[in-house]
Amino acid sequence: MTEAVKTVLQIPGPQGMLEAKTNRLPNAGRGFIVMCHPHPAYGGNLNDRILETLSGQAVQYGFSTLAFNMAGVGASAGHTESAVMAAKDLAAVIAFVEASEGATPKLVGYSFGAIVVLEQACSRQNLELLLIAPVLALGSQRLSGQAALSGRVIVGSADAFAQPASLSARFDPSSVQLIEGADHFFNGYDGALTRAAEPFFNGI
Repeated sequence: MTEAVKTVLQIPGPQGMLEAKTNRLPNAGRGFIVMCHPHPAYGGNLNDRILETLSGQAVQYGFSTLAFNMAGVGASAGHTESAVMAAKDLAAVIAFVEASEGATPKLVGYSFGAIVVLEQACSRQNLELLLIAPVLALGSQRLSGQAALSGRVIVGSADAFAQPASLSARFDPSSVQLIEGADHFFNGYDGALTRAAEPFFNGI
């Protein structure tokens, strides 16, 4: 299989330049997937283990990936106070990929990053989303006011932050995949996580 080329780059964001890295296949493969990391206040950054795991899986399925540091994280300028603010960074990254690659990327978010993805999806329809353990309590009033949310969701049955029952109530239950025994961090459940993500990468 063709190796992905790893590149570090800067993307113009609403508060200044955003630090990003890509795993790029020749000709972008099947397209790009943009990945959003957990909350910066708890150490979330583009090198998150879950995102690294899913990025490697995405490349195996023929996708190029781009992960970026939200404002104030790593070498990214500015600061992040909320998912709404971070969604503006995400919008800038999506626009960058669309301009450079000519196609809209799929989106993957983990924890707070999944809420950033959902906030962006409130402003723009027809985005393809994979939401890993989204913590709905971190969303805006606009997000909490939506009766039904869309996207593929993966959550552990022992997740005390994402609360599986709450997710099943807000999403179509058929789109919520439960990993029995896993908590919010999926330690020891990487294999189960990648198996649960396969339909998203396969386009099923």
